[in-house]
Amino acid sequence: MPKDTQLLNREKWLEEISSWEIQGVQGITDLNFTEQEINEIYAPIIQKLLSDHKRSLKTRTRTPQPLLIGITGSVSVGKSTISNIIKKLVTSPPINLSAQVISTDNFLFPNSQLQKNQILHRKGFPESFDHAAIIKFLSGISEGKPNSIIPIYSHESYDIEGTSRSEITDLIIIEGVNILQEPIEKNDQDPSIREFLDFSIFIDADESEITQWYEDRFLKYCSLAEDNTKSFFSQFKNLNMEERKKLASEIWKSVNKPNLDKYIYPSKKYADLIIKKGNDHLVSSLQVPLSWLTSPK
Repeated sequence: MPKDTQLLNREKWLEEISSWEIQGVQGITDLNFTEQEINEIYAPIIQKLLSDHKRSLKTRTRTPQPLLIGITGSVSVGKSTISNIIKKLVTSPPINLSAQVISTDNFLFPNSQLQKNQILHRKGFPESFDHAAIIKFLSGISEGKPNSIIPIYSHESYDIEGTSRSEITDLIIIEGVNILQEPIEKNDQDPSIREFLDFSIFIDADESEITQWYEDRFLKYCSLAEDNTKSFFSQFKNLNMEERKKLASEIWKSVNKPNLDKYIYPSKKYADLIIKKGNDHLVSSLQVPLSWLTSPK
């Protein structure tokens, strides 16, 4: 268990937040979350996080420095989905701040370079990311430099396609598998991503659940790509359902599981908050900072 945290099952969590004076939210619609899940889990987290930082995000210095939240965990565990619901919460009443979500997938090396380096099969592993580019981007944010230009990763073609301009907002959510990991070559000139974060969240679940979620997503993408020749998954359109399931299992065992075991899970110890999900992606427990508790044990 990470230092300075305490494990709470969902029941204990609900008891704890009953004294937080959390403002409920309404009108936030999302296919991935019920209103109950939003109000019992994610609204309390973000409101507590913002209140604890005690900074006036709208009236700071002439050089705005956004609050940086990192969200990490396995492939298919729901990092992007949770990042987007947090963005909705932050930009809606009663918070009403500006926010954006940026994935470290944008900083993957292009497929051509991965292929040249013979590591295309290790996409998502530490060496497949342009760590220097990520650090340059984060350094620019910390220095208040607006309008950073970053690459854009397409989940349709599974490759880098063009660039985008990222502006400074009150809050920036950085999500990806590598958020809390050590750089491949750690030295004084090569900081880790986590050193730039104000707060970090690790999304966890039993591996059996994650494996099923990965298969479900793989099959969904295959289905959507049957009439889309631009999609990376169109290459699997002639496979039947059982063949697709077998391929998803092979990819999980040969790529995603080794990455999870060797790099992603070990980084969990650096997280400020761990959210454990169960059936249907519902949160079953949380490891929260001791400072959040009225009577830590």
